[in-house]
Amino acid sequence: MEKLDYIPKTNLYMKHVDKSYSFGIDSILLANFAKMKKHKTLIDIGAGSGILSLASFYYYNLDKVYSIEIQKEKAKLLKENLKINSIDKIEVINDDLNNLNFKENFIDYIITNPPYYKKGANIKNKDEEFLISRQEIKMNLSDIFKFSNKVLKDKGKLFMIHKPERLVDIIKESGNLKLKRIKFVQSKTFEKPVFVLMEFVKNANDGLKFENPLVIYDENNKYTKEVNDINGL
Repeated sequence: MEKLDYIPKTNLYMKHVDKSYSFGIDSILLANFAKMKKHKTLIDIGAGSGILSLASFYYYNLDKVYSIEIQKEKAKLLKENLKINSIDKIEVINDDLNNLNFKENFIDYIITNPPYYKKGANIKNKDEEFLISRQEIKMNLSDIFKFSNKVLKDKGKLFMIHKPERLVDIIKESGNLKLKRIKFVQSKTFEKPVFVLMEFVKNANDGLKFENPLVIYDENNKYTKEVNDINGL
C-alpha cells in the first residue's frame, strides 16, 4: 500500500511504500540544522527516497542537488517523488559513491544521514534494504570523508547526523574537514544523547561551537516546543 507523507514546513510530498524504510525524525532534524545559502549546489550522500534532497532544496532554494543512492528501488522511488513534486533541479545518481568522478572543489555543500552502525552490528531486522540503510555494508565513514574532501570547495560544508558513540571514528576520518558546529539530541532532558548533529568545514580554522542540546520529548512524552517548531506545528 502506498501513501503520501508531507515534508514539514514545505508544500512537498513523498511516496511512502509499506514495509519500506521512509524517513524519521533524524532526517528532519538534520535538514533543519544544516544552514545553506541560496542558489548553491548540494550533494546528498545516501539519499534514500529523497527526504534530505527535497527538504534542503526547498528550505534553501538551491540551484542544483545531486542525490546519490546505491539501492535501485530507493533511487526509483526518489525519481517518483521528484515527479510528484515537479522538480527538475534534483539529479538522481543510482551508483556506488566510490564509483563517482565528480570534479574536485566543485560542490558548495554535502549532507548525509549515513549508516550508523559498523558492518555486522547486532540489528534484529535482517531485511537487506534496512541493513544497507543502517550498517556500513555499501558505504562507510572513510568513503564519505574521502569523497567530501575531494569534491567540496574551499570552506565548503558537510552536514551529518550520526550516533554519539561513533564520534571518535568520525573525527578520525574527517581529514581536512574541521568539525565547527555540534549539537547533541536527547530523547528527554537529563538522558544521554541519541544523535549528534555536526557541521564540518573544509580547510577551516580551529574552533568548535557547541549548540544547546535538542530534547525531543517532554515529561508527557509529547514533542517539545523546539521539535514542534521544526515540524512547523
